[in-house]
Amino acid sequence: MDVVPIGDVYDRADKTFSLSYWVWSFLAAPAPVPEQFIDAAPAVLVDFMLDTWPEVKDAFPAEVRAAYVKQFRDPATVHAICEEFRAAATLDYQQDEADRGKRKIPCPVLFLWSQRGQVAKLYDDPLAIWREWADDVRGEPVPVGHFIPEEAPDETTRQLLVFLS
Repeated sequence: MDVVPIGDVYDRADKTFSLSYWVWSFLAAPAPVPEQFIDAAPAVLVDFMLDTWPEVKDAFPAEVRAAYVKQFRDPATVHAICEEFRAAATLDYQQDEADRGKRKIPCPVLFLWSQRGQVAKLYDDPLAIWREWADDVRGEPVPVGHFIPEEAPDETTRQLLVFLS
């Protein structure tokens, strides 16, 4: 949901991507830089993401925010998150490039993206990007922000039930 394959992300990255998805570069920076910054103020990062990425402003009530902040206070969790972004920029990218045009996802793919978010702004036709990676791709934009299941749980459930039936 709300992402395109990593090889396509980095191959198409430009100023708009860099400024809107700065968190990708920040979290992929060498250890321990992002880990130490997050450790100093985990609520700052969590509140920024939960305040600016969703369109539905009450999608994350106080108890949910607190649960997120609790996880971002755990150094092992933060390190794992950073390692995920480091892998995206290195190993995942290399594997995507090795597979490009040679391997496709053999099962049906459902792709939902934020109608108002960065995927819609950065990529004219995100379904076309996914169709380079799978023959059976279905999906559509959802009129919410980045956190599709949290912002539109009923629509997410509807889409999943249709897709899985």
